[in-house]
Amino acid sequence: MYWMGLTLFLLFGLMKTSNSNNSRPVHCKERKECFNYELICEISGYEVRHYKASRWIATNVTSFFMEFASYEGFTKLFHYIQGKNEEGKKIDMTAPVLLKIPENERIMEIKNYTIHILLPSIYYENPPTPIDSDVYFIDLPEMYVFVKSFGGWLLTWNSKFYSSRLRAQLSKADRKFVSGYYYGAGYNSPMTLVDRHNEVWYIAEGTPVCSTSDPDLAI
Repeated sequence: MYWMGLTLFLLFGLMKTSNSNNSRPVHCKERKECFNYELICEISGYEVRHYKASRWIATNVTSFFMEFASYEGFTKLFHYIQGKNEEGKKIDMTAPVLLKIPENERIMEIKNYTIHILLPSIYYENPPTPIDSDVYFIDLPEMYVFVKSFGGWLLTWNSKFYSSRLRAQLSKADRKFVSGYYYGAGYNSPMTLVDRHNEVWYIAEGTPVCSTSDPDLAI
């Protein structure tokens, strides 16, 4: 199962990729364009970020396992950016690869996952039309996000572990966030063996407030 996840990132690593306005993430080291954000603050081991509205290419996959869904979904998106579109255009790879993960504690149950790749900013207004009917465009609105980062590979066990820790921290701090799903974000090529960067995200409800009186406030 985990080899499927590694294969996903092998495909990810074959491609190169400017989404400006916000600051370029310090962990955006392998692509020309990443999903930039404004860091609002860092508290108790997680970050509060602000993202502007964005446009992505996406596909849905139903599977028992996140690794299988990631592989199948990413392969479809990989074909699109490699020229499987009506214009036959090759599109630069961006980061992160974003995976919408159902917040379901049952392991042996079919789940619906959504895999996303950020469209380069030059294609926001007029992206090439997909040939595959399973591939579509999705616009994510402006949003505030709670983020916990970790190393290694983005897999079922660690995404579940870190999302559970983040959810517990947010609940303890009485933070309001969207439940029912979270996002996993992977930034690195498989050839990167050290200093890897992955994240889990919960979308905030409303505008989070970072109190200067919090002893754990980092920024």
